[in-house]
This record gives sequence, C-alpha cells and structure tokens, in this order.
Amino acid sequence: MTSLQPLAKYAHAPATDAPPELLPADPAHEWGVENAARGALGLLVAGEAPSERLFQVADYLLTFCPSGYHRGQLPDSELLNGTALALCGYVCHGAHPEAELWRLTGCARLATELHKRKAALEDQLAADCLFAVCLVADELEAPVLADIVSLRERMWGSPQDQSRVELLHVSEEEYPSHMTDPAPVDQIGAMMAARDWQWELRSGAVAGTTDLQAAEEACRDLITLRAHMLVRHQFGSEIDWHLKLFDDVESTVSLGAQPFIRHLARAWEETGDEKFAHHAARMLWSFYRMSPMPNHRQTEGPWRTLEVGNRQTNVWPIAVGLLGRTDAFDAATHSMLARSRLEHMRYLLAYCARGGNWYQVESAGMAAAALCSPELRHADAYLRVAMRRLKWINATAYTDDGFQFELSPLYHMFPTGSMFAVLEAARARGVELPDDFMQLMEKAHEMYLYAAQPNWLLPTLNDNGAQPRDPADVLREAARAFDRDDFLWGATHGEQGREPDHASHIWPDAGYHVMRDKWGEDGQYLLFDGGPYGDGHQHEDKLNFVLYSHGRLLLGDPNIYSYAPTELTRYFRSPRAHNSVLVEGKGQARRYRLDTRHDMIGRNEWVVREDFDFVSSEYIEGWATGSDGSPAEDDGVDLSLSHRRAIFYVKPGYWILCDLIRGEDEDERSLEQLFHLAPVFEPGAPMPVRAGEVAVDPSAIITREAGLSNLAILPVDREGLSATARKGETSPPRGWYGVYGEFPAWEVALDCRRTLPARMDAVLFPMPPGSEAHPTVTRLRADESVTAFRIVGEGLDDTFILCEEGVGPVRVGDIEFEGRALLVRRGTVDGNDERHMFVG
Repeated sequence: MTSLQPLAKYAHAPATDAPPELLPADPAHEWGVENAARGALGLLVAGEAPSERLFQVADYLLTFCPSGYHRGQLPDSELLNGTALALCGYVCHGAHPEAELWRLTGCARLATELHKRKAALEDQLAADCLFAVCLVADELEAPVLADIVSLRERMWGSPQDQSRVELLHVSEEEYPSHMTDPAPVDQIGAMMAARDWQWELRSGAVAGTTDLQAAEEACRDLITLRAHMLVRHQFGSEIDWHLKLFDDVESTVSLGAQPFIRHLARAWEETGDEKFAHHAARMLWSFYRMSPMPNHRQTEGPWRTLEVGNRQTNVWPIAVGLLGRTDAFDAATHSMLARSRLEHMRYLLAYCARGGNWYQVESAGMAAAALCSPELRHADAYLRVAMRRLKWINATAYTDDGFQFELSPLYHMFPTGSMFAVLEAARARGVELPDDFMQLMEKAHEMYLYAAQPNWLLPTLNDNGAQPRDPADVLREAARAFDRDDFLWGATHGEQGREPDHASHIWPDAGYHVMRDKWGEDGQYLLFDGGPYGDGHQHEDKLNFVLYSHGRLLLGDPNIYSYAPTELTRYFRSPRAHNSVLVEGKGQARRYRLDTRHDMIGRNEWVVREDFDFVSSEYIEGWATGSDGSPAEDDGVDLSLSHRRAIFYVKPGYWILCDLIRGEDEDERSLEQLFHLAPVFEPGAPMPVRAGEVAVDPSAIITREAGLSNLAILPVDREGLSATARKGETSPPRGWYGVYGEFPAWEVALDCRRTLPARMDAVLFPMPPGSEAHPTVTRLRADESVTAFRIVGEGLDDTFILCEEGVGPVRVGDIEFEGRALLVRRGTVDGNDERHMFVG
C-alpha cells in the first residue's frame, strides 16, 4: 500500500526469527516493545501479505501492550505499537479471525497516545501514524475507532465521515455479533442466567468475611472506602463513581473496585434478605449507566486498569455466583453483565500497567472474564493473551520461594487472590490451566500459613491496608483447590486438618524469617526482615521485626493508612516508623537505588534448632538525612555506614537483639535505636486502637497493661544512654500507627553517642499476663569482634556470646568458644548442670 510509505522512515528491518513467547527483559532486544513495532512496520511497508509470520507478529504486539514496559525510556513505543497493530488488523481482515481484535486494540492504543501528545500536527511521527491508519481504513472502507476520526478532524480541521465509526463500548444490539452462535437479543439474558457452573463462583479467595453493617449502610448508599483507609461517605441519589476524597486517589480506587457489592452478596447469603440482592443489582446498573467505557485510556477513575481487572476477579463473579438466581438479577441484568464483561476484556486487551500487582490483577481480570464468557467468539484469544501476560509478569513478580515481590502480605494477597479467581473459574468450567501456573499458586498460598501470627492475623509489613487480615477464608479455598491438610488447619485455626510440619520458616529470596516456638494461639512469634527493597509499596525498613507473645503483639510495624500526600504518609514509609537504627539522624535510603530493589544485598544467616533460632542480616545500601521521609539533603547518600543485626531466640522464652553499627572512621556518632510498641487493639470499640502504658528508663523499657502480656526491653549498655517515648507528635511526626486509622502509639528511642564501631544490644523479654518479673543483664565483653553478656533472673542464668566471622577462639569468663553464637544456660536442666545452644 502506497499509503504506508511515509512510515518507512520509522521502520526497522523485520526480525528473521519468530517472536519469543515472553517479552525480553532488555528493551534494546530486537523483540523489545519498540523494536517489535518498528519491525512489524518494516513487514507492512515491504508489502507483507497476510501470512503466519505476520499473524505471529500481530499476536505478539497484541499481547505485550507497551504501556506496561520501559515506557520512560521508549516514549514512542505505544504510538508505534498501536499503529503497527491497527495496520495488521486492517491488512489481515478476512484472513485471520482475530484481525478485528488487532484493528480495534491498535486503534485504541494509538488514540490514547495521540491524546497524550495533544494531537499536535507538528508532531510529525504522530501525524504520519494517524494519517496512515486513516488512509488504509478509507481504502478498505473498514471500521475505524471513533476517537481516531475525532483526532483526524482535530489535526487537519476537516469534517470526516462518521458512518464507519466503531467503539470499545458494546451495545445490546451489537452483542450477538460477538457470539460464536448468535442469539436473539431478547434471549441473551436468559441464556446467561441458565449457566449452572456460574453458581460455583461464590467463594472468592479475597472475599473476606461478611460485614452486615457495611451491607446495611450500602443499601442507603453510605459506602465504606477500604483502600488503605477506613472511611465512610454518604452519597445522594446516585454514586459518584469518580469521587476523590482528601486528594487521595485511593478513595476513587475503592469505589471502582466495588467491594461493597461483594458485601451485599455476602449479606444476602447470610440472611436471605432480598434487599441486599436488589441493591447489588442497582449498584451494578448505576456503574454501567454512569461510568460508560471510554475509547482511550483513563489513568484515574472507574476505568483505571487496576479496578477493571479487580472487578472481574474479586467482585462480579462472586456477585453473580451468589445473587445470579435471585429475582433482582433478572434477564436484563445478566445481559448487561455479559456486555460489560466483554467491554472489560476489550479495555484490558488494549491497556495495561507497567508491572507489579496492577499487571497481575489486570491480566487475571481478563482471564477470569474470558472464562466466564464462553459464548464469545474470541473468548479463547482473550484467555490466551491473559495467561501469556501472567506468565511474563509472574516470572519476576514472585520470588522463587513464592512471596510476591512487593513484600507486603496485602499486596501478596491482592494479585494472588485475583489469580486464584482464574483458577476457580477454570475449575468451574472444566478448563485446564498450565501446570506451572498451578504450582505457583499453591506455593504462593503458603505465605498465609507461615506468616500468620499466633492470633491468625497477618503482620502489617510495608503498605498493608487499614485492617489486619485473617487469611482463614483464603486458606480454606486453597485447601480445597490443592488438597492441603495444613492449609485446612490454618483455615480452621487448628480445629481440622494437619498441623504444619515445621514452625519456624524462611522465605530465603524474599528475606523474611519467622521464629516460632510452636503453633497455636499461645505460641511465640517474631518475623524478621532481611530482604530486598521490593517493588511498588516499599518502606525503608530492612532489619525491621515484629514480636508477638502470650496472646498479643508487643512490637509491631506501624503499617500505612493513607496515600494522601501528608507528613504522616511519608512518616509511615520512613525508617523512623520502624524498629530500626538511625545514625546522626540518617536512616535507610534504598529509594535512591531502585535499580537494585529486587537484589538481596548483604549477608543473611538463618539457623533453626529445637531450642533456639538465629537470624542475622545487614544493611549496607546507603543512609540519608530526612529520616522522617522527606528527601535527602544536599549531602546525598552516605555509603560509609553499615548496620548488622542479629537476633537469637531462646525458645520458648525470650529474644536477644544485637546491633553492630560500623563506619569508615572513628568519629563519635549519635545513635538512635527505635522500638515501636504495638498498641492495644480492640476492634469494634469506640477507640479500636489505644497506645497503652509504658515505663521508660535507660535500664528498662516496660509496657504496663493490666491483664495482658507485657514486654521488657533491657539494654545491655546503659552508660550514656537516654530513653524517650513519644506518641502522636507532628512536625515532625513521631509515634503513630496506621491500623483502623491514624492513631498515636508509642515510639521509644534509645539514644547515645558512641565511637564506631559501636554495639547496641538488648534483651527482649516477654512477660505473661500478671507477671512483672524480668531478668537483669550484665555486660561481659563488647568490641567490633565479640559481644557477650549475662542474663540472670528467676530460674534463669544465661551467658550469651556473639562473634563476627573469622574471629577464632574467644574466652569470656570460664567459657571458651569458637563459632558464631553461643548461649550457655547454667542450672540443672534434665539432670545436666549446663545446656549449650550454639551456631557454629
């Protein structure tokens, strides 16, 4: 076609080999997103006729939407991809059954990029791409996306023929043309309602428990927003699906995700009250009518790609599965949902995120919608593309040990649950999914079992949402899907199934370590973070830990509550908001090394024995001022400092914390060791979180909660040490917790000035309810190579020695030792005068 010749200057010689299954990591690869598009243009400009070669290239361009890859480095990739894909669709019309998908999707991507580029005629590349697509469509008298026609009018100022325009929107009259066996319009709703396999899609791996109050309020359009917040908003006669509260996009996210519809479905299941079904149907219709699908991409609002995928995995299948046979879900509603499912797929085919949980959830949403739409001609194509995208993202989005790479239990649950919805839909339909996908899903579900605290709640690590989560419902579905008795044990809180075969657990690639003496609500637990920075929802908190004993959390991770751009939001992400160490006011600054965010930097050690656990890691990735979360000052990132932390768990009993701070000189530095005392949680109370009471002294920091367990933090070196406790301070923020809201909670700091290398060691001694007894600690030795001290209390006489590697034999008092760590317990134990616990 002569109309394509102006594109020759943007084309590359096409690759001689077939496209790979997955997108290469290197954007400069010949099948990188931009080079693939330029190569496709090379084929088209050279006059390539419809062929298997062109079909494979078009399918590759369709699958790997460039908005998801290397966009910052390749600003023209989406424009070129859209152009090449649209042209493939036009050229191959009638020669390949999926050519219409290529045409429509390519035009949508092209239109989106032209909107971003302001449809400027002086943008020669954009003008050439648009004009070529329009001329080819004119020559073939083929359909063209409405936005392409509008952009043509905008750029060249001449009215265009509107008779051939098409939309991403699917009208009621148009829907039968998308079916394998077209049916009359007035019969489609009944056909959809008659599919019995839908009723199996009622569990939902992230559905959670029923919230009757929230469901009752939703019937009055009083909506609880739950995306990193816990806020209610009263709407008027209609829901404003574009509402953005507090300048926080997460409020719009919560509306677009529609969890309140899921609550209505659960409330109907529990009560049988038809009002819940009617209000769920009313809200679905409100969304359909008030939030029509756009032809080009929305970066905010109800058609943000993340929410598009989320609805199709975590809300709509559950709503249909539970409410689909009620009077409220009549034939018209079923027909509307079928049309909207197709719209969701068309939108997700055209657009995707750059990676992370977004890309996972979007791809899962397209796969789940495809499995729920077997009547469509292109259902298999949508499923194929979705699973191929999932294979690409999951290769990097999960560490080899099965932890999602954002390293947050919430952001592990979100995409994993969305993909589990694909598994559930495939099982209901009798569709077999790839073995590697199934194996990954099973491995990923182990997090819910091994990371759960003794109270069955997951820890609030990194960005983790406003409410701690009990994953029992997730494990119950996983137990059924994977035939795992240990999953059933976790799902039933130990009442059914089989107890896991080990208690302490490591995710070596994610860097998380769980110390546990036993399973059950009366167990002890410490989770330690020795992992990489992670992706997307990170906090500056390597070497952080949380500690649980005798029925409650004692040291916690303050989480985050909101994404609003406030001081507190920055605080929650900062090292100060974690159990960490600051040096001269400087804290961790991995945010300046995002190229290494997935790398395990530094040495990790992990030893598990019957009577003790040992973990050690180090932070060597740079320090910066602005530890409250503000940008670093002009002095930049300090790479001269390092922090090594070791924790020795005497189980059951107590923990020994050893911090070694090093520098490249021997100057005296101010050191600040931070502990975040977990507040008392009373869900359902007028004040669900309260700070509690604490006594602070350099010799001992002791929580004092009558009738509850308490913690004594016992510093080893008290000379020159000061201790302070703060809560609820602002400008700068100090002492906050982000669970159920933003609540004041105790932040305790131990401050001193020491010459580096310096040690800050402490014993963390939990006390059961009613007990105030704790040991005393006496220093025996402290230098860069060895730390040693004695811990004496009621029925307790322990000597602890920790040596750095390569030290050789050391002698402390009457103990001679060579190895990494040793604890000697004196006294009669099982007829012996001493018991040795050591790391060789």
